[in-house]
Amino acid sequence: MTADKMFIVAGEPEVVTEVRRKVLSEFEDLEFYAKGHRYVLNGKQLPSVSNVAHQFVREPFDEQRQAIRYAEKNGMTPEYWIQQWRQNSFRATTLGTKTHAYGESLGYLRVGMPERICPSMKRQYMSEYGFLAPIHPKEEAVLKFMSDLPQSMHLVLNEAMVYSGKNPCQERNLKQQLAGTFDMLYYNDGSNGKREGFIILDYKTNANLTNQLNRNYGKMLQFPFDYLTEEDLSLYTIQLSLYALMLEDIGIPIISRCIIWLKDGEYQVVPVENVSEKLRQTL
Repeated sequence: MTADKMFIVAGEPEVVTEVRRKVLSEFEDLEFYAKGHRYVLNGKQLPSVSNVAHQFVREPFDEQRQAIRYAEKNGMTPEYWIQQWRQNSFRATTLGTKTHAYGESLGYLRVGMPERICPSMKRQYMSEYGFLAPIHPKEEAVLKFMSDLPQSMHLVLNEAMVYSGKNPCQERNLKQQLAGTFDMLYYNDGSNGKREGFIILDYKTNANLTNQLNRNYGKMLQFPFDYLTEEDLSLYTIQLSLYALMLEDIGIPIISRCIIWLKDGEYQVVPVENVSEKLRQTL
């Protein structure tokens, strides 16, 4: 475990420190390469959590076919619409990456660790006031979420990499190893009157989490998630349970999985279903 990843917050519960150390040490051999978004373990590339979740989509988006159909209906060429879609996707991905960096940095600032602010966020930090300036409505939503977070919630880790296959009972492990990075792991100490335990939180900046058209037409995911509509909310449900599963494999029970849906200046906490057992039986 590299020293720069481990930290201790003054006054935090001992269990938080212990779990942080455990997660970092258990998964320290996992490597990530931003180019190509690759996870590598002992020289072997592992499928990512997000890609595996998309395996349950019945009909993956056929860009070329859909562009032809869209051009016939709306004019312009298929190549024009492909360019528009890719540019919009790039813009959304870039905004999501920046917003995540702001959220990670603000999380560290909240626990008194400005030195851990992401390099890309340094220009937004006013050290004399301990203020990380939000310069986009999505970042304003993060600031509001963090401001509303009760003192009972203790940061364990931001942006931590994990992989499957760590369960001491081999029958409980997935048939193939997967890897991914979760946004936040927090510990609720119970002083707010709510259940004590570890909670996985994930920022999402989508315009919508649900797909009303697919809901109207009953377009569902593949078995065993054929009761879930084919939409982002369902895919995120699978993703968060995969992260939780990987932590539970090393003895860290997760009591809740929540999406923090960032809107323009506002946010919504969206709890998602625990589907870890279905994943263990399927993957």
